Amino acid sequence: MAIEKTAGISRRSAAAIGLALAVGVGIGQLTPIGPAAAEKPVPPAAPGGGPQTPTAKVPLAGVDMTQTYVNPINLPGMAVRNIVGTMPPTDANVANTSQIPASLNQETWTAASGRTLASRSTVGFSRISENSARTGADWSALNVDGTIYLYASGAMQNAPNNNRTVWSTTDYLTWTPHQMNLGLVAPTVVQIGDKFYMAGNNTPVYQADSPTGPWTSMGNFLRPNGQTLSVGDVQFFLDTDGRLYLTYNIGSPIMGAELDPNNPRQFISDSVVMWTFDPRQEWQHIGDNKATYTHGYVEGSQLFKVGDTYYLSVASGGTEFTTYSTGVMSSDKPLSGFKETQQNPIGYGNNHPSAVYPNAGHGSFVLDKSGNLVFFYTYVIAYEEFFERRLGMDVCNVIPAGPKEGTIDCELSNTPQLAPGKKISGRDDVGLYNVATNSQAYWASSYAPGRNPYYGSDRSLSTWWEPADSDTAPTYIRGFGTVFHISAAQIQWKELGRTFTKDNAVQYTLEYKDIATNTWQPLVDRSTNTTAYTADYVTFDRVLTNAVRLKVLGTTENVKVGVHELNVFGENYNLAASKGMITP
Repeated sequence: MAIEKTAGISRRSAAAIGLALAVGVGIGQLTPIGPAAAEKPVPPAAPGGGPQTPTAKVPLAGVDMTQTYVNPINLPGMAVRNIVGTMPPTDANVANTSQIPASLNQETWTAASGRTLASRSTVGFSRISENSARTGADWSALNVDGTIYLYASGAMQNAPNNNRTVWSTTDYLTWTPHQMNLGLVAPTVVQIGDKFYMAGNNTPVYQADSPTGPWTSMGNFLRPNGQTLSVGDVQFFLDTDGRLYLTYNIGSPIMGAELDPNNPRQFISDSVVMWTFDPRQEWQHIGDNKATYTHGYVEGSQLFKVGDTYYLSVASGGTEFTTYSTGVMSSDKPLSGFKETQQNPIGYGNNHPSAVYPNAGHGSFVLDKSGNLVFFYTYVIAYEEFFERRLGMDVCNVIPAGPKEGTIDCELSNTPQLAPGKKISGRDDVGLYNVATNSQAYWASSYAPGRNPYYGSDRSLSTWWEPADSDTAPTYIRGFGTVFHISAAQIQWKELGRTFTKDNAVQYTLEYKDIATNTWQPLVDRSTNTTAYTADYVTFDRVLTNAVRLKVLGTTENVKVGVHELNVFGENYNLAASKGMITP
């Protein structure tokens, strides 16, 4: 179980304990050779209990790669948002300062003053949007008898016209989309008995007999005195004793109240302040560089419980920035006594700089039937426009003992991980590197101006390789700079233009260079693919190679596509060990 973690041992440091036992054979099995079964020594802790020198990844033995995933998640049918952005024709009204003095002249500032100042300081600016963009965010998970349902914001349209898709899974590997009769921004769903209740930003409360609807309105939230209440970033929490709570607010402070479980729109307690923006904590500052003390957009709260401890998570930093992140506080009561007893934000920097983006924004935690604490979070791209976002997923742990007892420990990943519940000897990171990041080793059949093949594997989702318009057989080759055993790949597609829908599927093949024969050999055939993945994660039988070749055959909607990132996952630990380079 994920909550049975040894104090002070993270899943990355656990990778240094040694290779695990084989657990079976299957497609994409990662098989050791030579002396790779030897244990790898753990380096000594730094004086005073400080950070350790990171250890190299060691591949797990006998892993069935079909049981792994990579972030961002391979989620089918993600919504498309089309916001056309252009530059103002002149700079006459850009950086307009006429509205700023009123904010500056206030003797005392609050977090709301900071938000006002931010909006006034951006008057006249505009973001350029070249293409439509896939988007999904504000993830809210619900466990229904072992099936996880995942709700999300989509194109950020007002209810009931937002994303109407809810995805379900029983294994975290295969996600099934279901279409609902309405869609909300930042939705939350709770099951009480045989009924389901959903609410979103400034919406009524809806009820249904199924987690996928159809949903019917019960009316808006009501204060104890009967006054209607319209609130944003709401999250239901049903306690183990049957009592129901709501946390809410976009911007400081985060509020909480108890609801009537027999009528979930009815507040039965006055709202209380649960979290306020703290400008002294850098992670709460807005912006990629965290330079702004005045506001943090503390939002996206969730109340959840592990054992007897209540946790309150909030997001801050701005959902249009890649440093959007999540912090956690804990208490022994549901609406009071919350204290920050851990390092925030969770997951911060643990795998930097190997992560594409090292932080996790507005999302939710869920305990599954096996006791895994799974965190679904917003993975920010924000190139085409503010709300271009994806889904991230990682298993978190509660430290059971020691000075950090009770703290939530999450490490964000962007290399293959075993799906929640499938750990081998306590490990879920299978020990592979992204080997397709050598900036010198690439070739393409063509490239559009400013979209050269370097950008197809530069660890940035703000850039992409794009073939020339005249290229009828787009081909992209990525070399590794040395030789690796590879067993998985992830293609993050860049759909171009403004005509594609959430159902647009890319068709392609992936090959590898066979070293013995110096010929291209097949790895993956998606030539008839009809599933619309934005981040297509594929696994295959383990091969030794120095390059892969991607052939783009087209899409189901005849849309031109490029490649944000072609990630290939592999290792040469076993090769080095078999040649005597690594001493057992």
